[in-house]
Parts: sequence; structure tokens; C-alpha cells
Amino acid sequence: MLELVRSFQSASFVRAFRHIISLPDDVGKKEISELLGADAEDFVHIVALTWESLGVLVFRREVTLDLVDDLFSGPILVSWRKLSRYVSEQRAILQRETAFEWFQWLSEQMTEREKKSPPTPAHIAHRAWRA
Repeated sequence: MLELVRSFQSASFVRAFRHIISLPDDVGKKEISELLGADAEDFVHIVALTWESLGVLVFRREVTLDLVDDLFSGPILVSWRKLSRYVSEQRAILQRETAFEWFQWLSEQMTEREKKSPPTPAHIAHRAWRA
């Protein structure tokens, strides 16, 4: 598990994620290239494929949805909000509805959880916690 968490702390992931969250919501392929330059598609793929992999691990119960929620729900939902149009465009270009399917699935799982129980920051939810 520790290795999984470390993979999200790599310099390349952090750099890519910072670029993705700087994008306007629901941005398309053309705009991403204009805004992020030559490395745009690399940034998108580093983030999207990371969430894609995590989605598969959750679905196969290798990692719990609770853990992913605690660690990454915000970044997953923000990434999807930024990249959902890009994903739709990629599916059309590739003629493949399965492109980034697990990223979308994971985002939908996080959205459903937040509908049932809005997120409360850990510093508030667990204020009374003692070791």
C-alpha cells in the first residue's frame, strides 16, 4: 500500500496534476494543448491513467473505496471535472468507448459517495481523535 501512495507523490505526477488542476473545467483537447503546450497530452495521460489504474484496483477489491476516498477523492473529482470533455473527445477519436473507462467509473463512485455524505475535512471530522 505504501508503494501505491508513493507513486502518487512522484515528481512527474505532482507536476502533471498541478497543470491539470490549473485548467478550466470541461476543457477539450485543443484548449488543453493551447494552455499547457507541448507536454499537454503527457500531463493529461499521467493523471488520467493513474486514476484509471486506481479505478481497476478498487473494482477488483485490491484497494478499498474507503481508502481511495480518504486519500484521493478530491483530486479524482477535480481531475474528472477538468478532463471529462477531453475524455469524450478521445473516445470519439479512438472509436473506443473504453478509453479512460475506469477513471470515469472511479469519479462516479466518488460522486455517489459525496451525494450520500458530503465530505468533511479530516481536521474537523476527527478533531477528537487520540492515539
